[in-house]
Amino acid sequence: MQQRFLYLWLTHWKTDCHRIDMPETGDDTPQTAPSPQTAPSPQREPVVITRADHKGVLVCGSNKAAQARGLAPGMRLAEARSIYPALRDLPEQPDLYERHLARLIRAMDRYSPWVARDRFLQEADHNHTGDAGLWLEITGGSHLFGGESALLALVLRDVKSRGYAGHAAIADTAGAAWGAARCHPAALADQRILSLPRDHDIAAGFPISALRLAEQARVTLFRLGLKHLGDITPMPRANITTRLGPEVLQRLDQFYGRLPEHLNFNLPDRPWLIRRSFGEPLGDAANLAITVESMVTELCNNLAQENLGLRRIILRCVRVDGHTHTITLGTGSPCQSAQHVLRLLSEKMPGVDTGFGIEQVIVYAPWVEHVAFRQSRLDQQQEETTDQIALAQLIDRISHHLGPRDMLFHPGHHASHLPEQASVRQAVNARTYPARRTDMTLPKRPARLIDPPEPVEILARDTNGTPSRLRWRKMAVDIIHAEGPERICPEWWQCLDQDEYALSPKTRDYFRIRDQAGRLLWAFRTGTTGQDIWSIHGLFGD
Repeated sequence: MQQRFLYLWLTHWKTDCHRIDMPETGDDTPQTAPSPQTAPSPQREPVVITRADHKGVLVCGSNKAAQARGLAPGMRLAEARSIYPALRDLPEQPDLYERHLARLIRAMDRYSPWVARDRFLQEADHNHTGDAGLWLEITGGSHLFGGESALLALVLRDVKSRGYAGHAAIADTAGAAWGAARCHPAALADQRILSLPRDHDIAAGFPISALRLAEQARVTLFRLGLKHLGDITPMPRANITTRLGPEVLQRLDQFYGRLPEHLNFNLPDRPWLIRRSFGEPLGDAANLAITVESMVTELCNNLAQENLGLRRIILRCVRVDGHTHTITLGTGSPCQSAQHVLRLLSEKMPGVDTGFGIEQVIVYAPWVEHVAFRQSRLDQQQEETTDQIALAQLIDRISHHLGPRDMLFHPGHHASHLPEQASVRQAVNARTYPARRTDMTLPKRPARLIDPPEPVEILARDTNGTPSRLRWRKMAVDIIHAEGPERICPEWWQCLDQDEYALSPKTRDYFRIRDQAGRLLWAFRTGTTGQDIWSIHGLFGD
């Protein structure tokens, strides 16, 4: 199968990273095409990225507005200010670019598991351009996204939605994809697709810069009148090597695929992944189950050697027709037991359709955690540990049957004086905390809360303005006795813009009310006197 590479050229990488972290820097690259009804966005201010060296301050990145005024990377800041005095400059931040690039590489993993950085732009002659690039090997995978044209459109749309400007192209080699992304004459992005040798005439029109040559080699070729690839290919190879050295022929052969190019694909340091490919596809469920059992056992043994346990496992079966069936499972605690994981997987394995055969099986643990020390020598500690493990596995099986939307939980206490936020959902095996401190005394709270609070209608008031009769749930309620008020103010950190947040409309005054039927209600009022609103928020027990 012919290899295919997609190259993503991030044209204003450094300024885009600063703009995303500091929106006030601005950018003039449109995220989407403007509609006829929408006026075009105003021109943003020119911004350049600078770096200090032994000769002064160098411009090592610029946005589109700066390049439109002739401010190109590589010039000195003093020269750039002489062209545009109101220029805004930002210092270079390599850590910021590295963080953004790592995040983008993880996002591009959805299109291809093989993503490589463009190391050529980090060399001494090219690290002042302010751009970046990524290679994606998409061999045999573009049909999953509707073809190469659709894949190009998806990648560019995803990149632009994240705030980065860029171009992309697809070719047979990594070098050809690099050159096509920068030099392809096609106006539309989905037309930057190069297939050699069919598109040899198009490639011959690429400039010399499409070969990723050093600056000195490019200058020498330009002085000799060799400005395009079509000017070099007919020349004798011996003459090129004698005059220019071996670099030009090496890049030319890599461009046309006559010489392999090794890319440094970005992979995790220690991926907990096991992949097996089969020359003879697995045609029945029995052989698939045996394969999965051996792979899960191997993965759990590897994790146990590092004192790790998996919290999530992904099983992916790839059929010969390209269809992929994925099973994802989670555990409530770090698990090293292959028997427990296989028991969970066995309940979903019947849903895997082998079709014409499974040609590849992948077992991956994307979430692992350290396993706490477990005593296994003393009898008493061993029994407690065994019970805890058995309970955790039982919870996993029950949660597995209920599904992710009906997770097992128990109510837990939350440090908030607001009644509706005083309890949260906690995992069954999560650590519990006391309801309150033992040295603090709080007013009595109801055992049952009404969420949301139910408003009531005031039917009568006494001489002090306190309600004596109200309507709740279409029933008349006579207030026999009332205790209060207990004032609960909104959280002060959410009312920093208010001087007297205790008098805000969100402040509640709670009362414990006993009615004619003997029920003890928990009601509160909001608003000012005479315009107060009453609601029932809870019911006390007997």
